[in-house]
Amino acid sequence: MCESRVLIDSGGGRELLMEDVVRVEITGDDVKLTGIFGEVRHAKGRIKEIDLLKHTILIVT
Repeated sequence: MCESRVLIDSGGGRELLMEDVVRVEITGDDVKLTGIFGEVRHAKGRIKEIDLLKHTILIVT
């Protein structure tokens, strides 16, 4: 499968925000993450990096 881990960088280092993310929606500075079972989390910030080989998405606040 092609799920990703989402990491958040708030200046003090990277922290795991959510695993098994299958959908990312962006509205302004709101990043909506949806997992494989339909769970939803929101983060404020912007996407800095998407690494398709490592299946990671980095959000900076």
